[in-house]
Amino acid sequence: VHKSAEQGLILKLDYEKAYDRVSWDFFFEILGFYPLWCVWIKRLVIGDCVGVVLNEEDSNFFKTGKGLKQGDPISPLLFNLVVDVLTRMLFKEAELVLLEYADDTILFSSLDTSCLINLKCILTLFERISGMRINFNKSEIVTLNVGSEVAHEASHLLGCPVGSLPLKYLGVPLHFDKLYIEDIQPQVDKMMKGIAGWRGKLLSYGAHLVLIISCLANIPVYLLSFIKFPKWAIKLINTRMANCLWDDI
Repeated sequence: VHKSAEQGLILKLDYEKAYDRVSWDFFFEILGFYPLWCVWIKRLVIGDCVGVVLNEEDSNFFKTGKGLKQGDPISPLLFNLVVDVLTRMLFKEAELVLLEYADDTILFSSLDTSCLINLKCILTLFERISGMRINFNKSEIVTLNVGSEVAHEASHLLGCPVGSLPLKYLGVPLHFDKLYIEDIQPQVDKMMKGIAGWRGKLLSYGAHLVLIISCLANIPVYLLSFIKFPKWAIKLINTRMANCLWDDI
């Protein structure tokens, strides 16, 4: 878009307490899997009791009525099923492109007024049916190749403030320039931190390989699908993964 001087808009969505607000009725309505599998998932999601500590005093336990468990390994997968509904709703709008990884969502849209109105209606409808809430005040838009008046009009239609590039997506800044070491290094450090607790443990070669594929390679592969990493960055990631594989064996 930047090179061709086309006009467009980037919208980065901010979900308010994303996992906590998912409606159970909506969630079980969209599952669409074999009934026995749905029963297993219901037992995992429903029935938890929680307590609150206020002024160093514990409250009585009470049952939750919505939401997915924070920290549960299966919760990100279940949440993907929820936001997949938004993806399908948006794909019906021909002028929209979507990047979505868990609760990190970026939309690319034209600046046509009818398209922006449709986009706001779809997002509002998704809020109502899913129980989730999009924090439009913390979401932001970035307009491309247009003046400030058009940007403010788009901001008014969507109810989001106007931001500027670079926008961070999964820890990597999105901008017109090439990526530098300071852009990539935090993402690599985050990858290594995610498996720090497993380093030094008596894991087999196969277990190390599964750990690397599931924890280290997952996000970089997704990022590489739409961001062109420089050769040195790919070499850095491969080196870190190789060190992780062989150092502890």
